[in-house]
This record gives sequence, C-alpha cells and structure tokens, in this order.
Amino acid sequence: MEFCGTSIGNRIVGGTQVRQNKYPWTAQLVKGRHYPRLFCGGSLINDRYVLTAAHCVHGNRDEITIRLLQLDRLSRDPGITRKVVRTIVHPQYNPNTIVNDVALLKLESPVTFNDEIRPVCLPDANQTYDGKNAIVAGWGLLKEGGQTSNYLQEATVPIISNQECRLTRYKNIIQDVMLCAGLVKSGGKDACQGDGGGPLMVNEGRFALVGVVSFGYGCGQANAPGVYARVTKFLSWIKTNTKDGCYCSA
Repeated sequence: MEFCGTSIGNRIVGGTQVRQNKYPWTAQLVKGRHYPRLFCGGSLINDRYVLTAAHCVHGNRDEITIRLLQLDRLSRDPGITRKVVRTIVHPQYNPNTIVNDVALLKLESPVTFNDEIRPVCLPDANQTYDGKNAIVAGWGLLKEGGQTSNYLQEATVPIISNQECRLTRYKNIIQDVMLCAGLVKSGGKDACQGDGGGPLMVNEGRFALVGVVSFGYGCGQANAPGVYARVTKFLSWIKTNTKDGCYCSA
C-alpha cells in the first residue's frame, strides 16, 4: 500500500513536541466514562485496527476508546474517536516474561483515510532494522517519576541488535520477539510509563512500524535501552487477525 506511513505536516524522555499531524496514525487509548484517562498508546495499521501492547489491555474489563488526531490530550477537539469492540491479545503473551507483548484493537466502525489521517506501514519482514535511527512517540512521563505530557512527544533513538542488548542490564530477558532501542552508554532518550503500546517507527521514505513500546528499566537510563515488541515477528498474526480491515487508500 503506497498510501501508508506518510508524514503529514510536521511520555517521551529527552524528546520534543510533535508538530500538527506529523504521525497521524498515533492513537490514544482512553478508558473511564466520567473521567476519561489516557493509559496507553497505539498505532492505526488499517481502517479498522489499532496495534498496541498486550500489557496495556491484558485482563482489562473497561470499555476502551481510541482517539486519533488529538495531539493535545486536554484539547476539547475530539479528533477522531472510536469505541473498541474487540480486543485480541496475542495468544502466547506472557505477562511474567513480557514476550509477545502485542494486541489488536478492533474499532466499532472504519476510519476513512484522507489528507489528514492515514495508517502507518507495516515493516519489511526481512529487515532487522539494526543500526537504524527510529522515532518513538507518546504522551507518557517526561522523566522518570515525573509528570505525563499533555502534548504528543517524540524522540529519536538508535536500534541496537538483540546481541548488543543482551550485553546490557537485560541480559537473557531479551527474546527474539523483542527489539531494543536507545542510547546505551549515555541514556537520556527513551519511552516511559504511559507510552506503552505506542509506535517505534523507522522512516525509509515512508514510516514503518518496527516496534511497540513494551518495557524498560526506568526511563532513559544508561545501559537500559527501551524494549519493544518486534513487529516483524508478528506480521502473519496481524494479517490473519485483521482480514476484515482495509489496508487501502480508496
């Protein structure tokens, strides 16, 4: 699909505010009727589905609402809002080891793609993306133990190989279905609490969703890069479970 992953116009640690509509597929996951609260992020991958982290929705019994095109979470502009009618957690998700930390959320009605909104591209199954610079985006904590951000933040972090990542504090926690990104020596840029489920994207002409924010020791610490679910490992599962979604531009 040539339509996906195109940037429009222009809690992340060490990040900067995202300009209007730059990553139009970035979704807020919100729950609570009277006092709705943003609890995780996600990415619109086609007109009916958002990809997020399993840890965000595992065991959840509350109604979830997806908000799109709402960079400022305190804005009165509702953006595009959809209720979630089905949650599909990866069947091999393990909350103890955090392997297979992916889930799909089916929207109550399709999102119509136009000049304002489009999905992110899925990654190339044959690429590891090791050594590439990636962008993580979210509304989570601006620093460890700090405040959440009202405005979508982004930070650029280098993807490191799993072999390198096993030399950090994580050691053998890192499985093949995970991906690590961050400044190993210095720290300073990372995802944080509240960014869970959000996108890690690589721009190769179009933005491809290479990772889903999963976990990490602290936020932006040295020798503890952010750990993500490696999307290339889940492409067949995603495609099997989103057959009724349209990856189309029409």
